[in-house]
Amino acid sequence: MIPIVAVRCVTRVTRVPAIRRGCPARAGHGTMGGMSARSLADHRDAVAQALRPGLVLDVLLADAVGATLAEHLVAGADLPPAPVAERDGYALLAEDTAEAGPEQPVTLAVSHDVSFDARAPRRHVRRAAARIPSGAPVPMGADAVVPLTDTDGGVAKVAILRPVRAGDGVRPAGFDATSGAVLVSEGTRLGPRQIAAAAALGRVRVRVRPVPRVVVIAVGDELIEPGASRPGGGVPEATTHMIAALVQEAGAKPYRVGAVPDDALQLRAALEDQLVRADMVITTGGLSDAAQDTVAEVLSRMGSFDVVDLQLRPGRRHGLGVIPAGERDVPVVALPGSPAAAAMGFEAYVRRAVRVLCGHPNVERAPFRARSRRRWIAPPGVVTGMPVVVDRDDSGRLAVTPLGAENLSLADLARADAVVWSGPEPRVVDVGDEVQCTVWGG
Repeated sequence: MIPIVAVRCVTRVTRVPAIRRGCPARAGHGTMGGMSARSLADHRDAVAQALRPGLVLDVLLADAVGATLAEHLVAGADLPPAPVAERDGYALLAEDTAEAGPEQPVTLAVSHDVSFDARAPRRHVRRAAARIPSGAPVPMGADAVVPLTDTDGGVAKVAILRPVRAGDGVRPAGFDATSGAVLVSEGTRLGPRQIAAAAALGRVRVRVRPVPRVVVIAVGDELIEPGASRPGGGVPEATTHMIAALVQEAGAKPYRVGAVPDDALQLRAALEDQLVRADMVITTGGLSDAAQDTVAEVLSRMGSFDVVDLQLRPGRRHGLGVIPAGERDVPVVALPGSPAAAAMGFEAYVRRAVRVLCGHPNVERAPFRARSRRRWIAPPGVVTGMPVVVDRDDSGRLAVTPLGAENLSLADLARADAVVWSGPEPRVVDVGDEVQCTVWGG
């Protein structure tokens, strides 16, 4: 299955036929697997199979911003191909200005005006100067450009008020790039500077993987939008705001949908409305055994869906499925409703898959090692994600303070700057033990 199939955000095309079908998660229309225990490694593999990089598209530069480059941008020749003036002024031989000064300027004849329309640079005449605009090729034999501010701006003759050295005011051939040099590597996310490099190479179009579009939906009767209220109270919906930010930080384009109640018809309607712009769907909540939770029922009726007892702490109830949408399949990842559990699930297996979907070569967060300030125990049989706060101890070494893997408050979640992963083997971390951490962005 190729999930990147509707690429309106990059190419203004509304649909591209899928070239891969038969996602491993797809068991046929209207199917739901029973609850099954699954290791984090197996679930990560299943999600990776469901989220494969999509088609490579040839797009205009203006439409490539934010997309991932699917080719190297290589200089076909030296840039610039010949020495050019880096400022407006007069091209000349530096040695002809050796005696110049404000009180006794050196006067040179102006041989000609350099034009961008000339087929090739003219040869420089000794003891003369050529008027030259910034970016124009320097006459052959000239080795410097005097800025206009250091002259009297003469037309037939020019008075040079300050001496220059060879190379002053000249950008040599190959200054920006030498022939064969890679200016931007495949897998780079294209921003303003990379677009400038492509334009400098003369490229009008580039080959990219478009920015994947991820629809994020929260499910729960108890949820209300931030700032809203209702007579019986409610829980401000925070989880999908966080997940949408994590999706964007990973390189994709999030589309957050307002909280949907635990009603099968409303949830199905919300999903059907969003499929046209979804390369992937992430739901949060609605996966418990409670009678009113409808995510598994609705997703299984729309396509196929497996509820998974994931060996991950915090948050063990997860899900993975697919919804057919015309000629393509849209993968669906279901995360727990708790902000802490959803954040850990995203970090544990979703973020990497989103990065691969984007076409990024670097899919893992940067690791580092630090010493623990507190003791904690990682239980057997599950992978534990321990949020930590990073600082430095008295010796200047990196140190981390664990915040707790279960019942993590929103305040602690906001404070955390890294995660320590342990398990599934049991582990006791004592004070002073060195642990491997991953930076927690977003």
